[in-house]
Amino acid sequence: MIRLADAALTGLWAALSVPRWLRGTRLTSLMHPPAVWEAGAAPARGSVRAAHAAVRVLAGVPLLPWRNTCLYRSVAECLVLRRYGVPAVVRIGVKNEAPPHGPIAAHAWVVRADDPAEPAQGPGAHHPLAVRA
Repeated sequence: MIRLADAALTGLWAALSVPRWLRGTRLTSLMHPPAVWEAGAAPARGSVRAAHAAVRVLAGVPLLPWRNTCLYRSVAECLVLRRYGVPAVVRIGVKNEAPPHGPIAAHAWVVRADDPAEPAQGPGAHHPLAVRA
């Protein structure tokens, strides 16, 4: 029971922290891998789901700065994973919706050390942006 409460509180903490992480240069620190990049740790069961749910609820409240977007969910998820010692980074990618001169679409996702696969590659895939050190 304590583990479930911890997971819910961690998810809520992460969701509440997202706007602060999106201001200034803090987001870039989540886009760089942690000093130790090894699989092994695991988040408390339900903590990532709690973070996503909290972002969704906060985004529904008028006049609050939260948005239910992939960027907000990815930052919250990365914060949860890092809180539990799981190496994770936020990736932001872009793709051309209708080449060669169509609109540009952006997407954010999380890459974990225990699941380092990037989204599908190819002409329709989002291409991760490079992050300067």
